[in-house]
Amino acid sequence: MENVHVSAAAVVVKSTNRKRRIIEPTPTKKKVVKTKKEKKVEEKPVEVKEVVPVAIKTPARRNMDRFLEATGKTEKDYFNWATEVGRRMHINKLDALVCAKLELYTVAHLANRATEIPEGMPEAEMDEYLAIHSENPYELAGLWLRAKANAENWVSKESVMNEWLTGIRKEDFERWGDKNHVGDISKKWWTKDAISLDVKLEEINSMSLLNQPLAFEDAIDFIKANKPGSYINPAQLLIKHIEERFKTVTTFRIKDYYVDHLMKMCHVVPANEELVDLPF
Repeated sequence: MENVHVSAAAVVVKSTNRKRRIIEPTPTKKKVVKTKKEKKVEEKPVEVKEVVPVAIKTPARRNMDRFLEATGKTEKDYFNWATEVGRRMHINKLDALVCAKLELYTVAHLANRATEIPEGMPEAEMDEYLAIHSENPYELAGLWLRAKANAENWVSKESVMNEWLTGIRKEDFERWGDKNHVGDISKKWWTKDAISLDVKLEEINSMSLLNQPLAFEDAIDFIKANKPGSYINPAQLLIKHIEERFKTVTTFRIKDYYVDHLMKMCHVVPANEELVDLPF
């Protein structure tokens, strides 16, 4: 057998044995579910509260009860007294407003602040002048009282017809007046069932309210100038002006009880009724 010499360099043996990479599957992570631990509730002992009986509250005594007990008067007397007390408290507030606006220490000093009246002015024109120019609430209050008295006692042809002549028949106006002015007359005057104008005037004159009897001309002129019941006498107009002026000066509307208060304060006239101390 011949010796065959094989050179290691000549023979190349390819190895087919490759190293295989073994990929091992990654282990799946298990989800860890956290379970909530139940809290242990410690049972606290129930406190038993003692039931305290509720004290019965006695209702507070009312002012009226105190008043009746202290004076022995009636409920009507109490309400009259309470109204007077409330009114006097309101008067004090109004006094404070007047003093603050006019820079006074007390409203009694208003008596020393007379409004200057132009020399030579007729007395009949003074009231109207004060109603327009006065800045003194005391003056305006006195003027208001005089004007109210004059308005209540005012008697004139116009005031009498304003009260007693409320409507006429249209044909009477055409007969005693001027047909051309029928369209200018308020329709409120026309009353179909009214007494004839001559009979009505006779009734008014029979009451002797005026020094002179009313004539047809007086009635016709009055009907032309006014609506039924709308006539305002000069004293009433003056009252309106005074009230407007009083509000401008004081910032509040004029009131009868405050007017009386100003009269007493500025006239050193003792009040008939003093405020009685609280009886309780």
